[in-house]
Amino acid sequence: MEYALLMLIVIFVTVQNVMSKKYNVDIRHQNVFLFNAVTAFAALIFFLVSSGFRLDFNIEFLPYSLLFALAHSSASIGLVLAIKYGSLSITSLIISYSLLLPTLHGIIFLDERLGSTSYIGMGLLLISLFLVNIKKEDVKLSALWVVFTVITFIGNGMCSVVQKIEQTVFDGAYKSEFMMVALFASAVVSLVLGLVSAKSLKQEIKGTLSCGIAKGLANGATNLLVMIITGALASSVVFPTISAGGIVLTFIIAVTVYKERLSKLQLLGYAAGIISVILLNI
Repeated sequence: MEYALLMLIVIFVTVQNVMSKKYNVDIRHQNVFLFNAVTAFAALIFFLVSSGFRLDFNIEFLPYSLLFALAHSSASIGLVLAIKYGSLSITSLIISYSLLLPTLHGIIFLDERLGSTSYIGMGLLLISLFLVNIKKEDVKLSALWVVFTVITFIGNGMCSVVQKIEQTVFDGAYKSEFMMVALFASAVVSLVLGLVSAKSLKQEIKGTLSCGIAKGLANGATNLLVMIITGALASSVVFPTISAGGIVLTFIIAVTVYKERLSKLQLLGYAAGIISVILLNI
């Protein structure tokens, strides 16, 4: 059952990536902040509906919700600014390594242990991420790029860490409530920034809705399943497996749907990703 849920998480993560790509490719009038706001609101609605509208709010989980909202907003907004001031491929590579934060949290603070094959799988995964993401381009790095990349890296990794901590503290309770409060705060921040930065608000909202709603629903499903699965499996297994599985599924979509031509190094990276999935779950 746990591995079926892991596969669903990989699928929903891939849906989010596809919707982000579709937004960047197909939408002419873009506003990334509005896109983040719509995504967060859609995810919030997912949690409301999936809870059956039976909610039990408790002020004690509020600090965790605010921490998650801070991490979520930092990751979303920081990514936009990091790409603005630096290399897209190197930024993507570094952010992809943020899976190490929840993995290390599990090993150091939750006394989780990896087997020898899992360590090899983790090493292959890191190599795979490098080979898949790195591209030839003129690299111009600045102090601002470093700052925003670090913010994004920490924010992205801390989202999963905060979820794990909240679920551990409350023994698996308040999944929907915790996420709804966090997503509402994140959505409000993004909405304000989106309205302030808008150049053609009507067109930007119109272009944002379809991709943003689809990504948000997939994001909601991803976060719910992650909170469920981390209660059954070690974080040091869950997050590397999700990342590696995402590499494999993204490869299939890139080749079959988008007809992308991949370099030999990228193909090697995807092969390493497939092997890492196997080793991480032995």
